[in-house]
Amino acid sequence: MKIVAVDIDNVLNNFSDTLAGSVFTFSDSYGLSYEEFNTYLELIKHDAFATSEFLTSKFSDFRYRIHEECYRSAQANLAGVQFMHWLKNNGWKIVICTKRNLRLTGEATKKWLQNNHIPYDYLFMALNKIVFCKLWSVPYLIDDDNLNIIHGEQYGIAVYYPIMPKHHSLPKPLTAKGFNHFEEIKQWLPK
Repeated sequence: MKIVAVDIDNVLNNFSDTLAGSVFTFSDSYGLSYEEFNTYLELIKHDAFATSEFLTSKFSDFRYRIHEECYRSAQANLAGVQFMHWLKNNGWKIVICTKRNLRLTGEATKKWLQNNHIPYDYLFMALNKIVFCKLWSVPYLIDDDNLNIIHGEQYGIAVYYPIMPKHHSLPKPLTAKGFNHFEEIKQWLPK
């Protein structure tokens, strides 16, 4: 069976650009002081984390709320949407595999996929996509995360990633294949 896992953020949409370009206005509804708001927002925009001994904190709640706003307003990558249709039309099972907390954003994520006409068979949340793919026998992963790019192949997962500035510092050589256009992936997948 032909099965592939595909990430959403920064693969099928422009999440990082949306986050970087969005203006967020301070409000008491965030439950933060003005200083905390600005400090946390700066950390979020640089994909950094505030230190905490707890899994849930004022920062993690604020980060979730900012990300949720960006999930809704991120624009679909039209070439990615076309590629997803190509996969579906060529007999592929498509697993949307995201780090998003689907307990909190599942309905909004499904609505975004539907509104952007992105076909898929399954929708899963996985913090470690390599482990997910290995356990569910998904041999191909399209994802932008450095961890997956570096380690996928050693676990038998072929990883394809959209080349982004954050990938320039990755150790070389890489077995994962970077692409500038989704069309490039077709040559690497079995017919």
